[in-house]
Amino acid sequence: MQLRETMRARHAPDVYSGPNCDQHEPRWIGSDEGDMDGEGPVGTEGTLMLAARTFPPGTVVTVLLPECPHCHETPHDMGDLPDGKGGWFTKWSCGCDFNWHDWATNEFS
Repeated sequence: MQLRETMRARHAPDVYSGPNCDQHEPRWIGSDEGDMDGEGPVGTEGTLMLAARTFPPGTVVTVLLPECPHCHETPHDMGDLPDGKGGWFTKWSCGCDFNWHDWATNEFS
């Protein structure tokens, strides 16, 4: 049986969040069949939910994580840390000193 992509979502943080427009706010952006080129916010408060009853049997959900270009590990959550400006940020880390925060700022700004 052939499978057809009908939806996609990507974790694309709002990199201009916070009082100084320099904090990252997690969010999902996505598109669905009929508008695969357009992207808009999806989910509720940063959460994706897929009800099995709305999809036919055989539907496949795949999650792809970014891989560090240096150590080839996927990042893991080191917990929320103070950002030094009165807010918090999630510290992502891998096996080397790759700066995931800077990468996200460049990728999604």
